Amino acid sequence: MKNPEDAEDVYEETFLAYFRREEGFESEEHRKAWLIRVTINAAKTMLRKRGNNSELNEEIAADPAVGSPREEIMDLRAAIRRLSPDYRQAVYLFYMQNLTVRQIAAMMDKSESNVKVILHRAREQLKRFLEE
Repeated sequence: MKNPEDAEDVYEETFLAYFRREEGFESEEHRKAWLIRVTINAAKTMLRKRGNNSELNEEIAADPAVGSPREEIMDLRAAIRRLSPDYRQAVYLFYMQNLTVRQIAAMMDKSESNVKVILHRAREQLKRFLEE
């Protein structure tokens, strides 16, 4: 993470997710794998938020077909804020936290098929919002 403060933030995010998790683990290996995955995802999310993904930023900036990355991100954030709370939560967990549909279903207390429908409808709404 390049500095202790960011590492502490990732640590906190990981253990907040761990303590919020309601379902147990099948084994210690499962617990360990889950913690590693959540830590990696939290670190990636933080780096993305901080703009430390310079290769991706340079690639986007070099592509004339792509609008201003900052404007597109702002548009996407505004569109996500317009989603209903369930849609917003599912999108966040799936795309930002890289959780599986099964994990999201457990967290949201919904069936896996219901989460798939929510994600599909959320994508459709986002597409419409971004085309406006």
